[in-house]
Amino acid sequence: MNLNYYLELIRAMIEAMPTTIGITFFSFSLGLILAVILALIDHFKTPVISLIGAIFVSFFRNTPQIPQLFLLYFGLPTILPLLKTASPYIICIIALSFNSAAYMKEVIRGAILSVPKGQIEAALAHGIPHLKIMQSIVLPQAIRVALPSLFNNFVDVLKGSSIAFTIGVVEITAVAKLRAAVTFNYFETFMVLMLVYWGIIILLERISIRLEYHLGKKYQK
Repeated sequence: MNLNYYLELIRAMIEAMPTTIGITFFSFSLGLILAVILALIDHFKTPVISLIGAIFVSFFRNTPQIPQLFLLYFGLPTILPLLKTASPYIICIIALSFNSAAYMKEVIRGAILSVPKGQIEAALAHGIPHLKIMQSIVLPQAIRVALPSLFNNFVDVLKGSSIAFTIGVVEITAVAKLRAAVTFNYFETFMVLMLVYWGIIILLERISIRLEYHLGKKYQK
């Protein structure tokens, strides 16, 4: 095994990195928005919609990611022709956002419940609308509480983005798989892939720690 192979492999992974980062960022962002909506629906006990939300969460929490992806990519277009024109990249983002939303919903719900009820009751006593209370009092505190768990969810989405290669999206795992299949250097190739993921997640951990520290200082003030 020569150095040129490793350099070429890393270069190819760097070229595919924007795809991995894009899938991760958009999937997590959409999943977080959906999770907040689901958590608020559950919090306010909205009739019928709460039941639909509970079924959604149960379905995506209790089924594997790859079958979920295959259902959206191969299954749904047979009954929803509009999805036939959707690219594998978009389908992967939708699948991962649904899956991550099902897990983050419980994180957001728990964080909302951690806010002291006395604050909410005091705000209601002053005639502040429920929506304003949620926006200005509850959610800012809930985000701080939820941040460590949300970071774990972000890491899960990053690692989950590796399933994209199963429907033809060329991200860093697909690059490694293709190179290993051609060269038969499976151990070396996948070890490099693992080190790349490891390095990215360590960097994200540092960012998360700094963000928690700054949010903690802001909240203490």
